Amino acid sequence: MARVNPKMLIDGGGDYTDGSGTVTAPKTSAQALQELQDSVTAGKKFVQSKNVEIATIALEQAVNTGDKAGAAEAAKAVAKAQGGSAAVQAANAISALQAATPEPTLTAAQVARGDQIKWVGGVNGSWQVIKGTNVTQTSVQNPIVNPVVNPVVNPVVDTSNIQTTDPAVLSLIQSLQNQIAALSASNQQAAIDKAAADAAAKKEKAESAIAVLTDRFSRYGLASLVPKIKELAIGGASEATITLQLQETDEYRQRFRANQDRIKKGLRVLDPGDYLGLEDDYRQILRAYGLKQFDNDDYVTQFISNDISTTELSNRVATAVQRVQNADPAILTTLRSFYGISDNDLVAYVLDPNQQFQKIERQVAAAEIGAAAKLQGINAGVTVSEQLAAQGITKAQAQKGYATIADILPTTEKLSDIYGKTLDEYRLGEAEQEVFNTLASAQRKRRRLFEREIAEFSGQSGLTKGSLGISTGGTY
Repeated sequence: MARVNPKMLIDGGGDYTDGSGTVTAPKTSAQALQELQDSVTAGKKFVQSKNVEIATIALEQAVNTGDKAGAAEAAKAVAKAQGGSAAVQAANAISALQAATPEPTLTAAQVARGDQIKWVGGVNGSWQVIKGTNVTQTSVQNPIVNPVVNPVVNPVVDTSNIQTTDPAVLSLIQSLQNQIAALSASNQQAAIDKAAADAAAKKEKAESAIAVLTDRFSRYGLASLVPKIKELAIGGASEATITLQLQETDEYRQRFRANQDRIKKGLRVLDPGDYLGLEDDYRQILRAYGLKQFDNDDYVTQFISNDISTTELSNRVATAVQRVQNADPAILTTLRSFYGISDNDLVAYVLDPNQQFQKIERQVAAAEIGAAAKLQGINAGVTVSEQLAAQGITKAQAQKGYATIADILPTTEKLSDIYGKTLDEYRLGEAEQEVFNTLASAQRKRRRLFEREIAEFSGQSGLTKGSLGISTGGTY
């Protein structure tokens, strides 16, 4: 039987020969411990490589979806997994971003000009084309990110030929082996669990965004944008990002097109909630007065574009229905005659938001006054009618006032024709001033004519002192 040289055991092993071949000496405790430590080191490298791999996958996903903030965080995670000092990790994070982010391609003209592609902005930066002036372009070399690591998975230490009976050594060996196996299995499962949790969270976030935005934009009348919502949500975009992108679509701009006119006029842009609320209020007012022909998108859009308040619209509608649509035909004829309005729907003229409502009210009131005068055979004219309307004379007051004028005017005009060369005349203008404005000078002109008539004929004209007054008792 071959004999083992004791010196070999003390020195750490070695080979010996007994003439029949080479025999390997058994491992010492020091060799076994070293082997276990090497295995632990290999296990740690394996874990490190997995952490780098997971962070790199997250980095690529963030870059692909355009999540700049997420890409920066993932790059930092890659650098942290790779290890090193703070300065080294900062440099490695930038290198990871550079490698994961596609570089722009220079055109022939850019190459001729000497443009260069450079990374600008550190960990929150991006590739930029830097304009040159016929200088030699230097290429940017991408650092290698996520180098392939081939760790030993679950390294096994062969302890069968360790010649030791020391319980402490054997216990340490077993403990180290158990740690290696547990560490490897735990990190593998953690990576699997994290990937599954991330996928589930992403799916849940996308489904939530799809449900919320589908309901919201359907209420806006923009169900056509639902496929776009799903596409963006599945791609990883947040609810806020999706909303902003949808607001740039032609469908959204058309739906809330009044906002474009408001911008041009220096008015505040309405958010969708306020916009829809105004639309509902306008439509309710129109329907309440039976004006269904104006309950359409074109009119409602005009009201919003011109910042018409619901109070003003209510006043316009009341005027259109009560004082125009249901008015005496004589008033409508006078309105058209005074202002050259076509025979088109006068209600539409009153509701036109491009027409100032104060002007419309004045015109309608003037038409009512002019019609009241015509009813008495008097042509008041647009100027006088507007003056009286501006004074606040109502249709009822105009009807009573022109009835009074029609009663006294024939006599005063006849007397003016007779005595006009020696006395001031009293005609329609003076009658309107006296009746509607209680003008004392107009009243004196009328009295003098009557007094002159009485003096001339000693009362034979049929006029009496009692007939010289006009009852205007507090109506005007």
